[in-house]
Amino acid sequence: MSIRLRFTGETDRPEVLLEAAKILAEERNYRLGAGERGLKVVMCPLGGELTILWRPGEDPAGPWTVRGECVSTPAGAGLHRAAVELLDNLPIHSLNAQDETGFFRHRDFQRMKEEHFYPWLNTLVDVCRQESGKGVSGIQLCWDLEQYAPEDIPDTVITPMGRFRLSELAEMAERGGIEALAERFFLWNGRTQDARFFRNRAINTLWEACRFAPSTRGLEDTAVNNSILDDLERAARLDPGLPLPRSAYLEVCALADRAPSLPEGPELKEEFSPGYRKGLVTHALGTLRVTLPGAYLYRWEPWDNGGGAHLWSDDTSDGPVWRVNAYRIREGDARFTDNLNTLHGVEGRTLKGGALRWGWREIREEGERLYQAECEVIAGPSLFFLTATCSDPGDLGQVAELIGRVSVVSGAVRAETVQAWK
Repeated sequence: MSIRLRFTGETDRPEVLLEAAKILAEERNYRLGAGERGLKVVMCPLGGELTILWRPGEDPAGPWTVRGECVSTPAGAGLHRAAVELLDNLPIHSLNAQDETGFFRHRDFQRMKEEHFYPWLNTLVDVCRQESGKGVSGIQLCWDLEQYAPEDIPDTVITPMGRFRLSELAEMAERGGIEALAERFFLWNGRTQDARFFRNRAINTLWEACRFAPSTRGLEDTAVNNSILDDLERAARLDPGLPLPRSAYLEVCALADRAPSLPEGPELKEEFSPGYRKGLVTHALGTLRVTLPGAYLYRWEPWDNGGGAHLWSDDTSDGPVWRVNAYRIREGDARFTDNLNTLHGVEGRTLKGGALRWGWREIREEGERLYQAECEVIAGPSLFFLTATCSDPGDLGQVAELIGRVSVVSGAVRAETVQAWK
């Protein structure tokens, strides 16, 4: 269902191609990543990448073979145009482009949108229209299934550009036409990086990446908060009359300890205020599903003896620190260990596709008394071990509530979900 551009060709040497890509990336404010076998130019979020791979030809002294692609949905037609124009300026010879939109050949931007991107968007609108009013939950459009899942609200749809009522997308298309909906749904619908591009990039960051935490918490929050403010202020300079999420802007200004500087202008009025991470989000670890506050930071915690743990924490409070480890037995199904038998308040629960047991205990770390919940989850041959460590025993109530949300899914269900929405 994706719209993409693929190409093959030749280059004299990878070094020449890489140097040209560096120059273009600097000129156009793109990000560039490179390795031994290829490079990636990141032009915008939502998969807005042009990937190029290279390998030696049959003649060691001859040109190198290159191939690459760019997936233009859901970012939009502006990305597709930018990818084609980037290819125009790269030293790739004998270029053979497979562009399903035909834009590489005819260069008619409006025609590309009307013949390919608008029908693609209309298909998504039809899906929403068919499901509207049925009270369904969990519908995600263009959502990266490898990241967290936001909370479900019945009869709504989750997208990288925000949450909408299922009926709302159809109403927007009927009220203002598909072009009006495209300006809000696609991150990059225009020819260039115009005011709507910067507004929509900020909206995507607000919904998907922003944890609504103070910038003082760390570099990640600082970068996210500043990018939102910079993009909205730039959008206002380019088009003072463009509706902006001004309430969210003021909220992030306070988090970044930055004085508001937007000129007067219209508010982007929508039913749901930005921020999936303001609520709980669900993380997938194999077949395990763990639901935690969206504001938590994630990192991989390596161990000295090898291996490590998935770790989530707030980093600004003494709230629970969550760790998850996964193990898999070679034959048969996993079983609970005896490690929980000495804990307080041990209880178990049957899950659809598995089971869990958990309890809590007091521990000492560097002379400090802490309270640690320990939980084992079995799902077929997999055994998951979860801990939540806190300094206040009162936090064990929240921990118990979140353990109550732990679930497992089968591999078949996971595969069907990916196939249905990619």
